[in-house]
Amino acid sequence: MSWETLVEKHTVTVQAAIEAVRSRSFFAHWVEVPSGKVYGETANEDGRRRFEGLLGKPFPELLQVHDGFWGGHEVSPYGLPLKVEYPRTGLREAVEQAQRAQQQWQRLPVRQRAAVLVEALEQAAADFFTIAYATMYTTGQGFVMSFQASGPHAFDRALEAVATGVLALEAFAPEAVWTKPLGKGEVTVRKRFRAIPKGLGAVIGCSTFPLWNALPGVFANLITGNACLWKPHPAVILPVALFVARFQRSLDALGLNPHLLVLLSCTPEQPLTWEVAEHSAVRIVDYTGSPAFGTELERRLGGKVVFTEKAGVNSVIVHSVADVGAVVENLAFSFCLYSGQMCTAPQNLFVPEEGVGTGNGRLTPEEFVQRLLQAIDALVQNPKAGPPTLGAIQNERTLQRVREVEALGLPVLRASTPIQHPEFPEARTATPLFLEARWKEHRELYGREWFGPIAFVVRVPDAATAVAEVADLVRSAGALVTSVYSTDPAFREQAVESITAAGAPVALNFTGPIWINQSAAYSDFHGAGVNPAGNASFTDLAYVTARFGIVHVREVG
Repeated sequence: MSWETLVEKHTVTVQAAIEAVRSRSFFAHWVEVPSGKVYGETANEDGRRRFEGLLGKPFPELLQVHDGFWGGHEVSPYGLPLKVEYPRTGLREAVEQAQRAQQQWQRLPVRQRAAVLVEALEQAAADFFTIAYATMYTTGQGFVMSFQASGPHAFDRALEAVATGVLALEAFAPEAVWTKPLGKGEVTVRKRFRAIPKGLGAVIGCSTFPLWNALPGVFANLITGNACLWKPHPAVILPVALFVARFQRSLDALGLNPHLLVLLSCTPEQPLTWEVAEHSAVRIVDYTGSPAFGTELERRLGGKVVFTEKAGVNSVIVHSVADVGAVVENLAFSFCLYSGQMCTAPQNLFVPEEGVGTGNGRLTPEEFVQRLLQAIDALVQNPKAGPPTLGAIQNERTLQRVREVEALGLPVLRASTPIQHPEFPEARTATPLFLEARWKEHRELYGREWFGPIAFVVRVPDAATAVAEVADLVRSAGALVTSVYSTDPAFREQAVESITAAGAPVALNFTGPIWINQSAAYSDFHGAGVNPAGNASFTDLAYVTARFGIVHVREVG
């Protein structure tokens, strides 16, 4: 296929994504529902069989050099070892190969790079169902979430990064004739401007959303001309390996060096994070994970471009509601989804002592919380909806954290208990734990992140106090999302002004099938980059422009 044909093939897709980025309107290139009518009647079963066929053996599909050693230590939170082994590529060899690939890649015009990347995404989309099962069994997500988060939603975030990169790289004229009057004469200089990639990028993956959190950084690196090393979490390699293998084969079919994207398999004993991040050839580092480690990366990697998406204390304020039932159902789902193992999961629920206004009078704090806990119980006890919504606990350490919080001595409003999964009797599960905390008195507890199915009901004197407290938490601990429920327009605007000024987004009166846990590609800026929860935003211009520089050539005559 010629470059002209490839560019023409994907022009409509790239332009549609660019327009969506500009307008912030709804756009989805891939359908989010795992429907047989969309993806083929046998796609689900074919994907499941392909996944099962990968278990218990070496993974042979990567097109990259390796040193002859194989290894893998993935054990599913649903209770079974995967026993997949991956070829090990030494860091020095990976860097050398990636640098060679970058020399070829950076010479391609941006529209050709965009076409190659879209082609690779389209090829990889054929593995949506296999990747979904790999994600489900390694992270503990339910199947539908796994399909969406590692398939259509992640791929749209990747395409969003491509579109934003094209916008950034085409923001200025590539050349100009510059004429300056000088008295009765003038001087003319011909100028050319070249975007030069900063150097190798390294993306450090997380254990809960292996593709959704990584693909924006991977594709922001690639569209700006940088090769990329992808180091997944040692407990969640298979979904990444499936994607990288498809990507490398797409490059190879187009006559490009497949080492443009290299998978660095690792183990719990040798996670490789610091070795990769501190390598002198690596100039850009993307990291998703714990606040403590992310902050240390930011501190130690001076002189490099570092993008972090850590975590914060996500809070909900309930002032007044139009429909109590709709509100508590929405909140129940948000608190239960993937057992709180999302960087956007709510943790603190601020309820004023004066109660919650409704169309039928006021509910006391106890009454509102009771309605919420009843909605949570109804969801988790539903044999069809509960298990796939909660999923499984990815890491045993998260269950230990639940026990630690239970032992803090705060009143337990709802105990965390395991649930029986109908398909996986050995699954590691936990329902949400709710503790009662009081404003100021327990701030050292609710004012820090507790990753997992852990929530605090914080009693505050009034809703205005809640707004001030949430804004202060955003500034001190960070937040990726906040939520406010109020039927009073003046209060809503006061809350929006205070919380956004502190640096966090606000969701107002969410009910129905839209939750604060979700972030829409092309429209939502995931992470503001202006509070301690992270310094990056998926996907603003700064997320791509920091990955390249512009040099110019000036010629007289």
